[in-house]
Amino acid sequence: MVINFARSHDAAEEVVASIVNAGGQAIAVQGDVSVEADARRLISAAVDQFGRLDCVINNAGVGEKIPLESLTSDAFDQVLKLNLLSAFMVSQAAIPHMMKNGGRLIFMSSGAARTGGIISAAYAASKAGMEGLMHYYATYLREHRITANAIAPSLIATDMINRAAHQSDKSLPLGRFGRPDEIWPAVRMIMETEYLTGQTIHIDAGRYMT
Repeated sequence: MVINFARSHDAAEEVVASIVNAGGQAIAVQGDVSVEADARRLISAAVDQFGRLDCVINNAGVGEKIPLESLTSDAFDQVLKLNLLSAFMVSQAAIPHMMKNGGRLIFMSSGAARTGGIISAAYAASKAGMEGLMHYYATYLREHRITANAIAPSLIATDMINRAAHQSDKSLPLGRFGRPDEIWPAVRMIMETEYLTGQTIHIDAGRYMT
């Protein structure tokens, strides 16, 4: 497993250590995946280290709360670059390697793709765009045994939610924020299931029901 990080070196190494201690193999690779050269270097490092590429989880992004009246075109563009363009560039670099043996593309979306959310118009647009990208890949790559799916967590007790101090867990049907470890079962299911593609799985305490 390859753990990508932009600045949080120590945190990435902690994840690597936990994987190795559990009997797995992992390395950490620094890079800003919103920069095409870094995205390609990340994928190359994975293939060089492990010989093949089976799954990519597009999880990079930013969710700074920006009031609509304060949202500039530059800020909008930056959010799309970090949240959407990065997923495109990492996936584009990965797909040629996955075409050899099949693989999984997983996109971390948000309920904001459907409801608009609480973060910003740019954030909602970036996540909606991510799901559109996922749908295209699911259709285009199915003959190569590559699936593409999205997971839409909300609201999870991460730094993003901690910064949104006004957000109460009482707004959720289950009365609490989700935990990051509660996302993993959905990731694992997607990784292990070849008969699932083009879908968004909502993990949100019933906040958005389908």
